[in-house]
Amino acid sequence: MTSCLYAGYVRHRRRRPRVHAFRYRLWLYYLDLDELPEIHRTVRLFSVNRFNAVAFHDRDHLDGRLADTRTRVAALVRDAGVPLAAPKIYLLTQCRILGYVFNPISVFYCHDGPGGPLRAIVAEVNNTFGERHLYVLRNRLDPASDASRRTVRYRARKAMYVSPFLASEGHYDFHFAPVGPRLSVGILQYERGRPTLDAQFWGRRTELTSGSVARLLATHPLAAVKTIAAIHGEALRLWWKGIPVRPRPPRRTGTLGLRVSVADAAPAPDAPVPAAPVLAAPFPAGTVPTAAIAEDEHHAS
Repeated sequence: MTSCLYAGYVRHRRRRPRVHAFRYRLWLYYLDLDELPEIHRTVRLFSVNRFNAVAFHDRDHLDGRLADTRTRVAALVRDAGVPLAAPKIYLLTQCRILGYVFNPISVFYCHDGPGGPLRAIVAEVNNTFGERHLYVLRNRLDPASDASRRTVRYRARKAMYVSPFLASEGHYDFHFAPVGPRLSVGILQYERGRPTLDAQFWGRRTELTSGSVARLLATHPLAAVKTIAAIHGEALRLWWKGIPVRPRPPRRTGTLGLRVSVADAAPAPDAPVPAAPVLAAPFPAGTVPTAAIAEDEHHAS
């Protein structure tokens, strides 16, 4: 089975106007979406679309519908100009524990066929106001090139308010290392051309089995509430340090529903920021779930 757990750490580091940093342990599930039925059958304490100690729910992602996530992701990247002849999609995420999850960011790795090239990454970013934005990051680098086999970098305009301690304007640098025995994902936010915050997860692979899930629950039963506790605790520390609070823009009105940005892989870290059109996603309006979703950048920044 390809699906596994990554045990590691999240680190957040604010660079200005005051330095502020912290880190905490985190366990992420790396799920081959084709293997979900097998995981449901063979991993005790883990269910799909059903209550259990640990559970994956389709409605926790994308447009919030109870519909096959793999099919919806493939349609999303196809509409962004990346057709997949044989979609093979992996998801790096947190799962519900006793029905509860705070998922600041989930990452979909979209390959064309088993063992095929990485064609796109979808970064699903949520905030604590029940809003969600999808960054569809197209990998148009030559699969045979050295660049495609190393960390893949993307730049995208910031398109959603995520924290009262961060500006709504700016752009993100996303960094995704190749998935293997170790894994890392990084985001660097820029404001007015200057780096403001970097956030990174790095972890080590461990098997996804009934035993590993049971051990995780036994040793870290409060893992599901750790993120929200950190959000409020770090927000209080930032406020105490005198970091300016930026008001949240008015919520968008109309029937746009879930929104999507599209960006391409940058061949070098200093590539210019491409224009990233913000498009109305082909999902019904008002279907993004508001429960149990948080943005780690919300407090770390």
